Amino acid sequence: MFTPPPSPGPTAHFTPVSNPTSPSSVDLTLGAKKRTGRHFRWAVVIVPLILMAITISARLPSLTPFSPPSPVSWHGLIADGSNRRSHRRHPLPEPQLHQSPSSSSPSSTSTSAPTSSTGISTQISPTVPSSPPPLPTPFPQPFDGNLAQNFSSVSCFNFFGNMTNTQPFRACRPFSLLLQSSDSFISAQQNLTLLNSIIWGTCNASPGVAQCTANMGWFAASLKTACAQDLKDQNSMAVNTLAALQAFQVMHDASCLADPTTNTYCFLTAVRNPNPSDLYYYQLPLGIQLPKSSTPSCNACTKSVMGIYAAAIQNSTQGPGLAGLKVTYGPAAELSVGLCGAGYTKTLASSASPLTGTNVNVLSGFLVMTIWTLLVSIS
Repeated sequence: MFTPPPSPGPTAHFTPVSNPTSPSSVDLTLGAKKRTGRHFRWAVVIVPLILMAITISARLPSLTPFSPPSPVSWHGLIADGSNRRSHRRHPLPEPQLHQSPSSSSPSSTSTSAPTSSTGISTQISPTVPSSPPPLPTPFPQPFDGNLAQNFSSVSCFNFFGNMTNTQPFRACRPFSLLLQSSDSFISAQQNLTLLNSIIWGTCNASPGVAQCTANMGWFAASLKTACAQDLKDQNSMAVNTLAALQAFQVMHDASCLADPTTNTYCFLTAVRNPNPSDLYYYQLPLGIQLPKSSTPSCNACTKSVMGIYAAAIQNSTQGPGLAGLKVTYGPAAELSVGLCGAGYTKTLASSASPLTGTNVNVLSGFLVMTIWTLLVSIS
């Protein structure tokens, strides 16, 4: 009889065993969530700070227009306008416009506004000469009075003596220096015919504006060396002369402008005007602020003068040497726009700050990298 084999026993139930050496998946998930949460909380706090920093850096140009660099020790003097003149000169045009020839000595000048507009304002403005006019002999020169003796160093005194007697300087007839340091030029402002010839002479100096610009640049560099101590001591003669040498080209261009409607030099029109406000604009490159009480005539001449200044400041060659103009242009432009209307002149707020364009992007990138490094370090 066949006996079947015994039935197999019940199959054992298999229960997988977790790896005892690895953390639970629940713990891993919780840890990742905690780290993500920490990163998110830091991001919520820090990202707005980054955006605020970028916004502030982008707004700096309009908050601090034309903050000039300070490559030399006399920057502070230009910025605050203190001690801007030698004791023998007066910075404002009023006494130059209305003083009589017999009262042209420094002791007779006054800071009060003129009480009469008769004299120079009644003269007929001559037109720009179509051919070379007779020029005064000798032609007005800077420092044509007695050269001041109040120098801090002998080398600076010798420099001025040598410069004012060299042909490369005298032949250029620098308007920027005549305006502030020539007795003959100041006196000539009482005779429009004579002044017209002098302006023609400064605009048509035989070396040419390019050569004269190079000459004045050489003298400016030499002055920085010979008068280093005087610049450090803020000697007005050295400070004012350096500013004028560096502003030669921009002041030459401004003084040679002609009014297209009358064909007269704009500078003569400003001199003839009983209101001296238009004349103040010609002193801006020397670091002399436009008085807040100024009431410019808002004519085409002043608009063109400010246009020349704006272009010079933005010029990569001229701009670095125009520290004085960078200080005075912004307030003058603001006053001009307020009185003459929007668009009368450029404000150039965005072009003067060192934190513009590429620099803002660099700052933003630096901030982002810093925050990223911080987030990684706390993860």
